[in-house]
Amino acid sequence: MTETTDATPKTLFSSTSGYALAVPMVIGLIAFVAGIIVTPHRAWLNLLVNNFYFLGLAVTAGVFIAMHYLSGAGWPTAIRRIPEAMTAFIPFGAGAMLLLILGSHSVYEWTHSDVVARDAILKAKSGYLNMPFFVVRMFAFIGVWFWLCREMVRQSRAQDTDGALGHTNRNFKLSAIFTVTYAITFTFASIDWVMSLDPHWYSTLFPWYMFAGAMVNMFAVLTLLLILLRRKGLYREVNDHHFHDLGKYIFGFSFFWGYLWFSQFMLIWYSNIPEETVYFAVRQSDGWYGLFLANVIINLFIPFLYLLPSRFKMTEKTLLPVCALIIVGRWLDLYIMVMPSHFKEGPSIGWMEIFMFAGMAGFFVTVFDQALRGAKLVPEKDPYIEESLHHHA
Repeated sequence: MTETTDATPKTLFSSTSGYALAVPMVIGLIAFVAGIIVTPHRAWLNLLVNNFYFLGLAVTAGVFIAMHYLSGAGWPTAIRRIPEAMTAFIPFGAGAMLLLILGSHSVYEWTHSDVVARDAILKAKSGYLNMPFFVVRMFAFIGVWFWLCREMVRQSRAQDTDGALGHTNRNFKLSAIFTVTYAITFTFASIDWVMSLDPHWYSTLFPWYMFAGAMVNMFAVLTLLLILLRRKGLYREVNDHHFHDLGKYIFGFSFFWGYLWFSQFMLIWYSNIPEETVYFAVRQSDGWYGLFLANVIINLFIPFLYLLPSRFKMTEKTLLPVCALIIVGRWLDLYIMVMPSHFKEGPSIGWMEIFMFAGMAGFFVTVFDQALRGAKLVPEKDPYIEESLHHHA
């Protein structure tokens, strides 16, 4: 077998520099508490934006694992520990979602009984949009994500000990269950947590749009983490062909996101139905129009044009800037989906937004780092590892 990275990996952050992550985490927590005191609507909405961002990132990392087990693709085996470690954030994201329940009255219009009583549309939707059922669904979605991802990771790591093929077969079955379950649960989670912020509005393309955004962001973060780990002296077995495949994923899902953005916007614009156009009317108003355009430029046009040449998909140096841009762009996309429901006059991106995102990012990286060193960095006894190590060699 080809020599692989040391079984006991260095961490992304050393024990000394790792304390630097505590700084943005503490500042982010202070920003949230201060926001609850000063402007609670804004603070709770920022919690929703940031937690949906990182929780969606963690569970969609499970999709990366599942789709390669199902397809029998060998090339990502060498880097599989990265998405496995990313899924470790799911229970922490669950905790933040439960915290959001305390602020649900500040976030969701349909939680106000007096508003529902005066609104025929909300009254008709009250059988679905009510807090007890909302909480039950939240527990069900996150519980299924956590259990299936944990089982896939457990089987993968158990294979490091005995090398049994049965673990791969078990994960094939779990991946099939997870893929179907994710499609259903992520659809309704997107509707519950984000689309219901504008309870009079609806779009049948919205869950697909959310899925595309989550996927391109997951690939961008995965690639960025791989680059950072390589700069720590790890994953030397990863070659340009691995990066090329990751770059093709980023390119493809970025374009898919743009296709869905255009399809949703064009169909609503063309049909011109008031209960549909109201969503984009706010986001195309004077206050929001600049970010509305920036969203498309950052998430579609720049990645598309930048990654069009094959050589730009093949090295960490050329992939790094576009990954960083997409990571910011995904946050902006969620911000534009969430904030106009309460702040129709325009955006207010300031200290709260910056510090809360930085704090949640620091927390995510800390959880990822701890999970990554919990197993061998490369699954050396996986039956596909030789194919991965000699990818296009």
